[in-house]
Amino acid sequence: MQHRIAISHASGIAAEAILEKLPASGIEPDSLFLLDNDANVGKRLPYAGGRLVVHDQQTFDFSSCALVLMPEADAEIESAALAQGCLLLSHVIEHDSSALFMMDAEMQPDIAYSDTSLRLPGAELSCLLPALLQLNRMQSIVQLNITLMRSAEFYGKPGVDELASQTIDLLSARKAHASVFPQQIAFNVFPEAVDTRLNSDLSQFLGTISYSPVLQTLNVPIFHGFAAAVQIRFDSGVALEDCRKLLAALDNLVIKKGAASPISDCNQSFSCVISQLGQVPNQASSLQFWMIADPMRYGLANNYVNLTEFLLKSFL
Repeated sequence: MQHRIAISHASGIAAEAILEKLPASGIEPDSLFLLDNDANVGKRLPYAGGRLVVHDQQTFDFSSCALVLMPEADAEIESAALAQGCLLLSHVIEHDSSALFMMDAEMQPDIAYSDTSLRLPGAELSCLLPALLQLNRMQSIVQLNITLMRSAEFYGKPGVDELASQTIDLLSARKAHASVFPQQIAFNVFPEAVDTRLNSDLSQFLGTISYSPVLQTLNVPIFHGFAAAVQIRFDSGVALEDCRKLLAALDNLVIKKGAASPISDCNQSFSCVISQLGQVPNQASSLQFWMIADPMRYGLANNYVNLTEFLLKSFL
């Protein structure tokens, strides 16, 4: 008999991506519980060619499950799942343990049987890690500058809905009202404070580093997707073609010549695209590229599902 799994906030954008990927793990519908708040209880969401009924996550008996996936922060769900003996998997829990990332099935995450909750890196770092880990293994990174461009979906469905309503209002000569974002997002760009945990997680995955990555986050007026401008300096020279071959060999990563955008290349895709791969003239230790991805699919869902598969086969 399969271990039973629950997914909270099942109607959300992140859970939708996980549910799209999860059937490939062989998890049967009768082993999976979809949970959400009152407004969504009773809805039927697609899974593995059929539909599953959404249960009330506030009253659900978690003791019937071995594993709970929590893609949105919720202190009550976290407390209830842990109190009833479930292992909790989430990228939004607050404890300071090391983050876990599985790029492929060959990786062996550091998990102890005494662990009660496992923290995953966020969507942005999960998009960046496959490329950065491989490049750092090839040649040590000594400087890293990243500009992250964050779409409305990072704020969930409320963020997407607010961008849509502001766009309609402004095109209709009406005033745009902001409640999810700190200011108007439609036809606008503004910075976001960088999560300090992203810096510390980068240091964890790249090993002991003597520098602080330079990160900047911008909110941009697109509904879905993730983009990053990445600049790297290695401790010695590298050949551009070697970097290209290394990245092209990664699963779910495509190297593209010419322009690439989240809308044209990575909409609802579990793959990532790197374009504009190059070096600063006369600086062989440099590398720069433009990365785009669907952050919920390529970033979060791939990692959630890879870790779920590992836990079911080797841990639970």
